[in-house]
Amino acid sequence: MVPDAIFFASTFFLIGTISLIVGALWNIRIWFLGTENAIGTIKKALLTILTPRSLAAIIKAFLVKVFGQYRLYKYERLRGLEKASFVSFYVLLILSNHIAADIATGVSNVQELMVEFFRSPFFPGYIFHELGTELPLIWASFLLIDNLSMFIVLFFAEGLAIYRRFVKKKFMFGTKEDAVGLFMPVIWFLFRYMAEAATIVKFGFPDSGKFMFVAYGIAQLMAGLNPTQIELLYNVLWPTSGFFLGVFVGAIPHSGRLWHAFAGPMAMLVNSIPKTVRSVK
Repeated sequence: MVPDAIFFASTFFLIGTISLIVGALWNIRIWFLGTENAIGTIKKALLTILTPRSLAAIIKAFLVKVFGQYRLYKYERLRGLEKASFVSFYVLLILSNHIAADIATGVSNVQELMVEFFRSPFFPGYIFHELGTELPLIWASFLLIDNLSMFIVLFFAEGLAIYRRFVKKKFMFGTKEDAVGLFMPVIWFLFRYMAEAATIVKFGFPDSGKFMFVAYGIAQLMAGLNPTQIELLYNVLWPTSGFFLGVFVGAIPHSGRLWHAFAGPMAMLVNSIPKTVRSVK
């Protein structure tokens, strides 16, 4: 069994995901109010997308428009670079944790896959519990990717955002809620780094922990704490990181900027389908 701290963290993420799904369905329902036949519209969209030519266009759009942010880069290079680095490395963080967690825990059915889906964002918190402290290079490399992805999002993408806002004086947020929502990943990452640091100390500074280079540096500051204090930090920091992840995910449909960032790529993908294909009935 995974530690209770990871269970509570994953529960917060589950609640946030439910809020995301409910809010997204409500937003989509409102969008479909403007169509005469909602079911027919959905069916047509699915049939259109599931063609080889459409799939090729969607893959190209993902690489160029979603991850590369080509349109924004042409409009303003700093903004395009900021968003491309944020999206690319945030997705890399999520995917690498999901894949690593599924492999490490030996997921073999849909039920286990669903359980691991909600636990995997906190995989560094139980990787030593699942695999031991003597990790082979491939697992240590995962820890490096994990910390590097957060590092680029936090200190590069967010650094560019701060530079654009306070140096270039570029307008960024529509409302205070948008500003809070967009900075939620930053808060989640900060608590996640501290939780990883507590994990490293809890398991006795394993050599593989050095690959979590940011968390390992923070762990040095915790080295003087006794085991009881470290256990307390571990049990508090992981659920707290899960709480802020849940708030961020759950707030997406209810924030204009977050919903645009979430649904915008889907719209770009649909618009990238060749018109000759979309016109086929």
